[in-house]
Amino acid sequence: MRAFSILATVTAFALSVNAASQNKRAISDNVQSCINNLTTSNAKLLELTSAVNSFTSASGYAGATAIHNTEQALEALLKTTNTACCATTTTVSNEEASAVFGLVADIVPDITGSLDAIIAKKSDFAAVAFATAIVKTDVKALSVLLKTLDGCLIAVTPEALLASAQAYIDTIDAKFVQAFTTYGITA
Repeated sequence: MRAFSILATVTAFALSVNAASQNKRAISDNVQSCINNLTTSNAKLLELTSAVNSFTSASGYAGATAIHNTEQALEALLKTTNTACCATTTTVSNEEASAVFGLVADIVPDITGSLDAIIAKKSDFAAVAFATAIVKTDVKALSVLLKTLDGCLIAVTPEALLASAQAYIDTIDAKFVQAFTTYGITA
């Protein structure tokens, strides 16, 4: 009988701990999908940044094309990310928004760092036929995709987190303005 009481107590404790952990981490499938896609997109962004940082005018058209191919893969991932993140259309919980924007806080420096690399390599791209045109097209396309993502995230962000979410967007927007200005890109 005592063994049964111990077993019942252990089972009840295990179930209550499991229920508490599920209540503690109430991230919906849509938000988790958004987080997963943001993580995957950021990995590709870091790959793109590395390729840009390694580029020299001696890399030539083949090097510029390799960067463009990586950017195209990033575009495809961002489209998937937008689909995942825009699937949520109602305001998310503070916990969900904090999970997303905790990740965004890590990604923002990666985005601005990538744009800084592109800005710094302007003369190298200019020395290769058609490379600047490719860069302009790619930067503009990424800007559009990120604007869409920003809009989706802001639309479902709880009021309490809107200011910090907007600050991330403003940081990214300012860096895109700098890249647009550097390359003479028009909106």
